[in-house]
Amino acid sequence: MKILYFDLSAILIIDIMIVDLFLRKNQKNFTNKILLFIYINVLITTIFDLWSEAYNIWFLANETDSTFRYFLYYGYFYSRNLTPLLFQIYLYAVTETLHLLKKSRKRKIILIFPYCLVCALLISNIFLNNVFYFDDNLIYTRSTMFYGLHICAFMYFVYGLSFLFKYRKVLSIDKFISLVCFYPWNLFAILVQAFIPEYLVEMFLNTVSLFLVSNIVQRLEEVINPLIGIKSHIAYSTDMKKVFYLKKPVRILILRIVNYPALLTILGNDACNDLMKQIANKMKYYFTTSELYYLENGLFASSFEQTSFDSSRDIIQSFRDSICGSFPFGKMELEMDSCLCVFSCPQDFDNYDKMMSFVYSFYSYLPANGNITFLADENDKQKYKFHLRNEIDHIISKAIEENRFEMYYQPIYSVKHKKFISAEALIRLKDEKFGFIPPDLFIKAAENNGTILQIGEIVLDNVCNFISRCTEAKLPINFFEINLSMKQCVQVDLKDKILFYLKKYNLKPEQVNLEITETAANTAQDIVLDNIKALKDIGVSFALDDYGTGYSNLSRIISLPLKIVKIDKSMTDKVFDSKINSVLKYSVSLLKEIGMEIVVEGVETEDVLNCFVQMGCDYIQGYYFSKPLPEADFIEFIKKHNI
Repeated sequence: MKILYFDLSAILIIDIMIVDLFLRKNQKNFTNKILLFIYINVLITTIFDLWSEAYNIWFLANETDSTFRYFLYYGYFYSRNLTPLLFQIYLYAVTETLHLLKKSRKRKIILIFPYCLVCALLISNIFLNNVFYFDDNLIYTRSTMFYGLHICAFMYFVYGLSFLFKYRKVLSIDKFISLVCFYPWNLFAILVQAFIPEYLVEMFLNTVSLFLVSNIVQRLEEVINPLIGIKSHIAYSTDMKKVFYLKKPVRILILRIVNYPALLTILGNDACNDLMKQIANKMKYYFTTSELYYLENGLFASSFEQTSFDSSRDIIQSFRDSICGSFPFGKMELEMDSCLCVFSCPQDFDNYDKMMSFVYSFYSYLPANGNITFLADENDKQKYKFHLRNEIDHIISKAIEENRFEMYYQPIYSVKHKKFISAEALIRLKDEKFGFIPPDLFIKAAENNGTILQIGEIVLDNVCNFISRCTEAKLPINFFEINLSMKQCVQVDLKDKILFYLKKYNLKPEQVNLEITETAANTAQDIVLDNIKALKDIGVSFALDDYGTGYSNLSRIISLPLKIVKIDKSMTDKVFDSKINSVLKYSVSLLKEIGMEIVVEGVETEDVLNCFVQMGCDYIQGYYFSKPLPEADFIEFIKKHNI
């Protein structure tokens, strides 16, 4: 007699799994929908299996017509052999390769062929009894073609395993193992059922294998942000890696609540999370067919299939209108400063790292006015800016590794000597892809990512090397100006570093003039002052760069042992403004009175030159005389003009 408890247990387990799927409200995306279909199909299969065996036990003795029994067995075979097909579709969904299935007729044929063969065999059985039949005693009997059903199942076995191994890189190791184990586990169930037929363990073991898959592959704690109710940043990272590995075409909408830090301060952590949840709920309302993510700190993302995106533009605009400006929250009206951008993968970004860098930084160089930036609609120049800003960290790292930095030198004219007796060293970076990178861009990025100290070492080494060669060539340059970053200024071993390069290239301290900015001069004042004094004691001079760009404190400048103050180009350009002119005259007069020398930056015309000469400035620097020059051109320029 057959033991039915295994089928009863399987029905109980699968019912719990279905209820759990609904209670967690996790059945909306396609992956979970197909998993739900698998659950329901396994439930139906188990019911047919239980019913047919129970019927054999309780009604066989009184049965004279096998029609109903045929119905039960046909129901079992159709549904049982449908499970491998549904599971293969589930594998496509889990590995994010459904787009490959949709656009490939060959894949579709390979996918459905084994089940079509099953259906053909079962239909032919109605007329030929070539799969199974009931004999005159109504005993269930297998025919020769019955094993064709096993062959079809084995096709899915081979197809599924080869598919998993092909796309194993898009799955974590635990998920990969659990999905692979589904096949041998079910094969084991079939073998047990075959050799111990009285134990109906096949559907029980099939259900257990699904339970393991659903709890490992569909783990919500890895996928859903529990506070916000949509997918987490971990899920976004995983899904995007799949996109690039599989070259799956998608469009991504990213939304940043730019004033999130202010909202967090005003509302507190719990209320701010509630606000982010409201925004997530709006995304659920508008983007019903896309994947939604919360990437923390007011950053959201939504992933659309390329084919459905064009019809979503109006929906995206409606969503934007619903969150921008005044946003009702409880009894408050909050102002949301938002930045939105839409881009394509993998068209707009050729690798995962570049895309992720853009997602976490795009709002820093796009306006927070609520307008939507569609990268596909931008002109080439704007796209160039986006990609340059996005890849700047990688560009800098590559330049350091491959020694791509170049030093340029801008001659500085001495009014007193009527020739060029000094020069400012300026670093330049040329990238293979983007060409020359604006210095203010890569220097600021280097300060933010911490590579500025490495770049500072490169500058010191290259400039001191060049000074040494200029000295050997008897080039009449008294000193070179070298810019120091704020981080260099606060290094406790700055003096030792400078001395190292002076000794390395056998230079006199007087040949080096170090430039510091107002920001550095007013930040960490004690260590900066100590460094300046220590270096001044050995003969190195200092200049205050960019005078006029900050809140210049004359008393602070006076307290520093500076040799030179450099007037910034922003002030130079406004010299003919009466108010600025008065300020400049006063500043130059005062600085000269206390013994400092004045360098004017950014001089481009003769009128401006004459104006500053009349004020009594000592040095002139700018395009009127020369732009920054490469080493060879600089040497040629000095030889030509310092006659």
